[in-house]
Amino acid sequence: MSSNKTPKSVLINSLISRNTDEPHRSATALELFYDLIYVVAIASLAVEFHHTISNWHHVGHAIAMYALIFFCIWWPWNTYTWFASGYDTDDVQFRLSSFAQMIGVIIIAVGVKPAFSDENFLIMMIGYVTMRVPYILMWLKVAYDDINSRPVAIRYVLGISFVQIAWSLSILYFQNWYLIIALILSELLVPYIAEHSVDKGKNNKYHFEHIEERLSLLTIIVLGESMLAVAYAFKHAIENFSTDLIKLSLSTVLILFSMWWLYFDDTIGEELKSEKKAFIWGYGHYLIFAFATAVGVLISVNVDVLANNAKIGSQTATIGLALMIAGYLVSVWLCHDYLLEKKGIKLFELLILAVLVVGIAVLFNSILLISSAFLILNIIRLVRSHTQQKLHRSC
Repeated sequence: MSSNKTPKSVLINSLISRNTDEPHRSATALELFYDLIYVVAIASLAVEFHHTISNWHHVGHAIAMYALIFFCIWWPWNTYTWFASGYDTDDVQFRLSSFAQMIGVIIIAVGVKPAFSDENFLIMMIGYVTMRVPYILMWLKVAYDDINSRPVAIRYVLGISFVQIAWSLSILYFQNWYLIIALILSELLVPYIAEHSVDKGKNNKYHFEHIEERLSLLTIIVLGESMLAVAYAFKHAIENFSTDLIKLSLSTVLILFSMWWLYFDDTIGEELKSEKKAFIWGYGHYLIFAFATAVGVLISVNVDVLANNAKIGSQTATIGLALMIAGYLVSVWLCHDYLLEKKGIKLFELLILAVLVVGIAVLFNSILLISSAFLILNIIRLVRSHTQQKLHRSC
């Protein structure tokens, strides 16, 4: 079991892994502030993606750029979040390191537009370096302070430094998609290689309940950003008094409520003790965040279609929204139902709903019917949960 002593100073303390059995541990004010900075970067990307899809302009390229830039935004958030779960000392050194990384996020947000439109990643690279330098320094201090974590910390320092140098050289001199894919895979491999130790298969540095809460909070944030698209729909519905827009607004708000409900229907904390499940769950949230954000984008696109401000066709926009919703459902299935090893029909409910959502879009071009399918599944789960609860109480 990892442990750390109570900080003796508000300035600088040893970076020693925290007690993983610490009771009632929750997200700190700094972590919440850190999350909100990412709202700016994610919102900037959503705006660019919305504009491109609505105008039906180089759609394939837009999807690829969205996936790449979202990864560039999500990945440093993900690595910081896991590091903070293990080593947050809440002193001046940790706060200043976090602030430095926040500045990097702001720079990344500024660089989203040139990267998305012109594949000019220079500004984003500067932001990335701004974030990575303090992150590497914190791992160096872990290597110095915590003898038990020293091998892991050194592997992190070497891996992150190598990949960051490779990213910078790629963007400056020989940028191409094959190299970008290779570097993304390298980024994903660094934590796996670093954490691969004598404790193989056991996650013994991170607080399961805390890390589950942290990723859940970002899920709430991206779903909240998608709610802006619903507000966009209501705004057009009120201004134009359109029954189609009112129906779209009500349907999409029901879909987003249901997406939230399905995500928070289960807890996964104890399953994260398995190294394999922890990696699947952590990496799988890239898909959850990306698809949840894209759902908001496609809601806005459907509003543009009904307001006659889009070049994309009505059914194409509906199918696009359905595909993003289906992607979200499959991602939640991977991170929850699959890892929880549910039995029988429970294991396949979200996958069935994903297929139904796409089928409804293709056959009926109806977002209202899609929202109805969500509602039916939530009612089924709620009734089943209530019945099981009553049986448990009666035993």
